[in-house]
Amino acid sequence: MTTENATGDAPRLYQAVFAHIQQGLWNDIRNAHPLAWMVTGFLLSQRSSIPAWLPHIHSRATFAQSSERRVRRWLENPAIDCGSIYGPLMTRALRDWGGQTLILALDTSVLFEKFCLIRVLVLFRGRAVPLVSRVLEHSSAQVSTDHLLPILAEVKGLLDFVGIHQVRLLADRGFCDTDLMGRPSVLRMALPHPHQVKPDSGGPRRPAAVQGA
Repeated sequence: MTTENATGDAPRLYQAVFAHIQQGLWNDIRNAHPLAWMVTGFLLSQRSSIPAWLPHIHSRATFAQSSERRVRRWLENPAIDCGSIYGPLMTRALRDWGGQTLILALDTSVLFEKFCLIRVLVLFRGRAVPLVSRVLEHSSAQVSTDHLLPILAEVKGLLDFVGIHQVRLLADRGFCDTDLMGRPSVLRMALPHPHQVKPDSGGPRRPAAVQGA
């Protein structure tokens, strides 16, 4: 399989993506170019598959396998600190948020029946963008207040830093925890009155909305 030069919207989209990605804390700015092409391929193909990105990636390589190896080398490069790239991009986006209410979601997922992924995500235009994440060695999606409080405190610190105070937090399991509901200072939110929150009965759960002050 041979490669073809990126055509159509790919070069223009690449330039737009690169303008944002280069704002990260790069130890070598040259590493920003492959990432910009990967994001371009992901957006245009709408698939999280490296082979699907290749037709949209500009490369001087003759064979698609060469471009794929280049992408995989980037993903496996230990010198690239994803947090240093992603953090500044999220901070910049939140600083430009404006006066609209920021919608967050608290989500927990079990991985490989051994780990629990806890995430606070920004909900925007039908997408969920991770803001803060933690992985615990825990086989259940239900986690204790002690595990949630540091994550929510980190979110509060970030939002205070960028000046966002109008927040709505959506959750299901976490905010059925009456201990957590009794700590509104975590995100400086006006929590619902306790009688509005039904204890976890093991049945179907509906998200509890927490409106920022």
